[in-house]
Amino acid sequence: MLSTVGSPTSADLADKIFREVAGLHTIDFGQCGDVLKFIMEPTPEREYAEFHDLYFRVYSMVSDIVDSNWLWLPARPRWTYLKVDHILLVEKRSLIHEAPFNHLSSIFGLFLHGFRVHDDNPVLTTTSMNFQLPSTFAIPDMAIQMTTATENHWSHEVIVIGECAFAQDTDSVRRKIKHEIAGHPNVLMVILVVIDEHQPYRSPERMSEAWQMLCQETSPRSVSSFHSLQGSTIRSPDQPIVIAGHTWCHLASVRFHVWVRGNEPINIDVDNSELQACGTLFPNRDMGAADTMIEKGMVMMRDCIATVCQEAAPGSYITAIQDSVVAFRPNWNDLLVGLKLGVWDTAYHRYRSWYDSPP
Repeated sequence: MLSTVGSPTSADLADKIFREVAGLHTIDFGQCGDVLKFIMEPTPEREYAEFHDLYFRVYSMVSDIVDSNWLWLPARPRWTYLKVDHILLVEKRSLIHEAPFNHLSSIFGLFLHGFRVHDDNPVLTTTSMNFQLPSTFAIPDMAIQMTTATENHWSHEVIVIGECAFAQDTDSVRRKIKHEIAGHPNVLMVILVVIDEHQPYRSPERMSEAWQMLCQETSPRSVSSFHSLQGSTIRSPDQPIVIAGHTWCHLASVRFHVWVRGNEPINIDVDNSELQACGTLFPNRDMGAADTMIEKGMVMMRDCIATVCQEAAPGSYITAIQDSVVAFRPNWNDLLVGLKLGVWDTAYHRYRSWYDSPP
């Protein structure tokens, strides 16, 4: 494993990683290098990548390298390894990508905290945005885990999974969700948020107005200096960031897909209005059906917790949980503010990645 003492330069880190993987088989070496290159180098056009025919030994090697050096990497990725299919899915983090589940996780966290009516409650729920699901090599954008503690036994159950698709193929995210459900068939609710841009992002072309104005500057602009070129204040996340004649980020829509469990494990390929709903946050807000389905999932979470408490500690305080009122009260305007900040952040990140990339 690589040393983590001191803060290495990019060249030092690359040299250390090369020494770490130099003993690998030629094919493994190439695959490991491809993954690390995607993680380490500026790639403004690519927020997401898939690596096929990649075997577990390579995934394990890359994981060790990232885990021991993540403080010095541009950003720690979120990834999923589909062991049966030998596919590694790697997502780069961004404020846009994180915004929906930052908002929802705060709502769910407060909701679930209300069930801690006694200190000896045997059920503990944890909401996380950086949690590797048990029995899989998947890290969803959000997961809620229920842990039950009895005198001689601990058990864990994943009850909610959330995923966001931004600047990536929706089909690959749906494949990831299916993988997660297969590993946790008792999950009660799955939420997928799809954030689309008007067109796939492309960096400024050579000799374009942006290239001539920005790329030739001797040092990169600060966030405030970069955005001062916009001219007008962005008041909505669907307004484009256009600087030096180039569109750096322009969101088109934000859509929610919600599934809850019936008698069988969730199947995201089957349309069933009793168990699935869609909603649009913008440009034209229509979240009624999605809100109702999320509230239905919250009721199922409450009832599941009550049932598990009854089994673990019969006759305790189950009635208080069962009688608690469930109401999903999102402030979608707050999420829109978060998305607006994400648009600004993404635009600047793309500028810096482009400016810092080799000519």
